[in-house]
Amino acid sequence: MFDSSKLPKSKSMIVMKVHLKIFQIFILAILLSICDNSNMQAQTLSNQSPDLTAVNDSLSKKVAELEQTIKDGSYTRIPNEDFENILDSKIQKSMREIVNWWLFIIAALISLLGFLVNKYAKSYLQTTIEGKVNQLKTENEETIRALSSQYFSTAIDSLLDFKIETIAKNNHRVKEPVVNDLKGYLSDESVKIPEYKKVSLIDTIMRCYYHNQYSNRLEKMIDLIKQYEAKFTLMATTYANAAIAFNDMYDRYGSKTYLDDAIENCNKSLKILPDYGLAFALKLELNIMAITKAFDDKEKTHYELGLLKVFKDIENNQSTYLCNELVKRLEVDKKSFMEAYLKKLYGDYPDEMSKIEARAKREQK
Repeated sequence: MFDSSKLPKSKSMIVMKVHLKIFQIFILAILLSICDNSNMQAQTLSNQSPDLTAVNDSLSKKVAELEQTIKDGSYTRIPNEDFENILDSKIQKSMREIVNWWLFIIAALISLLGFLVNKYAKSYLQTTIEGKVNQLKTENEETIRALSSQYFSTAIDSLLDFKIETIAKNNHRVKEPVVNDLKGYLSDESVKIPEYKKVSLIDTIMRCYYHNQYSNRLEKMIDLIKQYEAKFTLMATTYANAAIAFNDMYDRYGSKTYLDDAIENCNKSLKILPDYGLAFALKLELNIMAITKAFDDKEKTHYELGLLKVFKDIENNQSTYLCNELVKRLEVDKKSFMEAYLKKLYGDYPDEMSKIEARAKREQK
């Protein structure tokens, strides 16, 4: 016989009801037995015994059926504590699965939401920033361009000053690629260089052509002057250096073209700087050379008149620097191929040269 106290409460109630039913049946059987004894007193003891046996058998059969019913479907044959542990375990497992599933769903939603928010935020910020930048560019385009050009021009201006100074320290004796580099700044339209700086560059280039024996240097000097003299007011020294170069070529080859080009550049130099003593010295030298190289008396007379005109122009010029600068240039040229020409100049025109030297001494005081 089993112990109903070890079953769960729900199962215990079922068992108690079954026992109560059996007890009721048992009481009913007793009552029926008493009734049968009072009504059947006339029956014999032999007849009463089989009837009681049948009743007992019937009751035992019903109790067995009830017990079998309980055994087959209404009773779990495990301890209560184990049953509760199994139940708790299943509940916990089910809860974990549900929680994990929801956590996965929530994490996925958060990731998707974060991705969308991040993408939208980046797009929004980029669009906003680009819009503001474009707006600022539009509003300040001229200012930005002016500032950029100003700072860039300042840097280029400083660089060119350095290049010009370096070339001057080398007495303008540099390789031609250095000169070509300077010429590149003159033709580069993307670089804004002030006009005065370009004029200084041109003068430096002309000095380099004069002091170096580059191929076709005279042609390059002529091209440089023709290219820029209409655009800028060139320096007096630029034309003077061109005149010196043509002077050298005239002495070497005797071509009248070189003579005319040299005199023309002297005149351009004096147009810019009217008391430029170097240009006047060159004109004296060119005319005495032309007299020496004259083909006939007519040509000789022409250049003699030209020389006298130069003397007269010097006399009429009231500059306090002209004669001093002129004499210094002649002293330098006496140590060059011009020595023979200058001896003729001082020998044939002693009075005019004496006046120039006397004036030069006064200008030195």
